[in-house]
Amino acid sequence: MDQAVINGLAEGSVYALLALGLVFINRITEIATFAHGEVSALAAFVGFTVFHSLHAPFAVALIVSIMAGAVIGFLVERIVVRPVQTSGPLATVVVTLGLFFVIHGLVKLIWGPDVRPYPSIFGEGTIRFGETAIAAQHLGVLATAFVIAMGLAAYLRWTRTGLALRAIPQNRFGAALIGLNLRRLTSTAWIVGSAVGAVAGVLIAPLTFLQPNMMQSPIIKAFAVAALGGMNSLVGAFVGGLVLGVIENVTVLYIPTYLKDTIAFLFILIVLLLQPEGLFGKQRKEKV
Repeated sequence: MDQAVINGLAEGSVYALLALGLVFINRITEIATFAHGEVSALAAFVGFTVFHSLHAPFAVALIVSIMAGAVIGFLVERIVVRPVQTSGPLATVVVTLGLFFVIHGLVKLIWGPDVRPYPSIFGEGTIRFGETAIAAQHLGVLATAFVIAMGLAAYLRWTRTGLALRAIPQNRFGAALIGLNLRRLTSTAWIVGSAVGAVAGVLIAPLTFLQPNMMQSPIIKAFAVAALGGMNSLVGAFVGGLVLGVIENVTVLYIPTYLKDTIAFLFILIVLLLQPEGLFGKQRKEKV
């Protein structure tokens, strides 16, 4: 049981890390971007190219990946999302879903369908806690997800730009009335959220190997985690990821493995039926 819990926390941290970028963008813009996983994968491929083909140091490749994620996020918001943002939520869903397929096809076109190993920041070792063990990579992802969740929460709470970002979803008209540049702040939300997604891509790639389909399963779990924790809660995204990972790994001790996802999503469904805003979410009130 202890090992199952440790494994669950390790896997859940992967879901949490990817969900953090989703939640950050949604919290500010009220847009759930279906292309988030593919943006993360594209940023990871860009970093891999810098590392493998240009023979740059791995640290440089990591920085390039994060910068690539930020730039892609800016371009997505400016070119794809902004023109349709006033057309309603369905339009943004359709364009981000379409962008998912565009980026996925672009990655296959440029890098091909091959599966490539991706170096790990945290090494390949295993860390033991008594009779339980956890891979260094998983522990690193868990620690990184926690630091990013706390960092983003602090950014929104104690920085001038963060406070301005928080004002937008509370009252967009009032925020514009007091002189906040809504377009610039919306771009900032996409830049930060996509950069966090790039970090997720770089840290998940060593676990799944680098390939065009690497984010398809994690992004589904990330959306589930974001809904479970609350689509506007960064702490909820982190905790929700850990909860989902533990449920998946503990339930397989008692049920067939092929039912793992069924039980996990059934749990999420029950929670959302009882608490529609999620475990840590707060209901938004429209101010008129």
